[in-house]
Amino acid sequence: MIRYLTELSLEHFIEAARNVPYQQIQSDLFPDVDLWVRRDDLIDPLISGNKAYKLIHNLLEAKERGLDTLVTCGGAWSNHIHATAAAGQRFGFNTIGIIRGERPPVLSAMLQDAERLGMELQFVSRADYRRRHQPDFCANAGVNTSGAWFIPEGGANQQGAEGVRLLGRIIGETRPVEFDECWLACGTGLTLGALASALPSSIQPVGVAVLKAEQSIAEALEFWRANSQRYLKPVLINDGYHGGYGKSTESLLAFQRQWERQTEVPLDHVYTVKAAFALMRHCAQNEKNIRKTHKESVLMVHTGGLQGKRGLIKK
Repeated sequence: MIRYLTELSLEHFIEAARNVPYQQIQSDLFPDVDLWVRRDDLIDPLISGNKAYKLIHNLLEAKERGLDTLVTCGGAWSNHIHATAAAGQRFGFNTIGIIRGERPPVLSAMLQDAERLGMELQFVSRADYRRRHQPDFCANAGVNTSGAWFIPEGGANQQGAEGVRLLGRIIGETRPVEFDECWLACGTGLTLGALASALPSSIQPVGVAVLKAEQSIAEALEFWRANSQRYLKPVLINDGYHGGYGKSTESLLAFQRQWERQTEVPLDHVYTVKAAFALMRHCAQNEKNIRKTHKESVLMVHTGGLQGKRGLIKK
């Protein structure tokens, strides 16, 4: 049974993705809900979660074009930077990361990992980083892209979206039960938007914003909707409980401890814990207002990022 990503081929990746386990959650945190977690954090120890899906077609595109270098960008605690560095080392690519902000005296644990994995780090000012969507971004950052494949921040390109659509199709083929909803955390909106274009039509996609960026996430959802032939209208939740991107609150930390004690499923503090916490609150509110005629089956996609727990910041 293939579990980890040890070979750069679409067939190998699909087999690994099809073997990702679904874990049924037994917890009094979610009464009257049949909750399952798709453990995409387990698809690979380093190239995990939705980052694996957003990278696979980018890696295959670079290989097809005969390019030997991957260039991308992100912040000091970027899961995408970490996964790209790991993928480069694993599959024989040079990697360059353009990092937001000045180089600090001590690198974050994530960037230390990236350097150990062979990634060259190029730091740029925050003002320059805001130009990351401009065609001259790499040149202004002093990065030569000759012979390189550029992957936008977070893997947000057509290749990244196609990988997430693959996840949606695999969920449709491998789901252990008929799910009513599919919940996941959202940082940009690409994963939710692309997933909504490939999930079975019977599953309602629900995204939980992990930062105060509802407008940009909604714009990303609309963009990926416009680039898909079939699209389910997702629900986007942001009730302000998250404490800010990369931060956590005492209530979130208490919930995380209770969840992990009861389920033995680890969560990261930036994404997955906020999705699970929002789902718990949503279920409790619905229970007060609506008497259900059946027990809903809900899937939560584990988007990985567990290595980021080293950067926990309390509000």
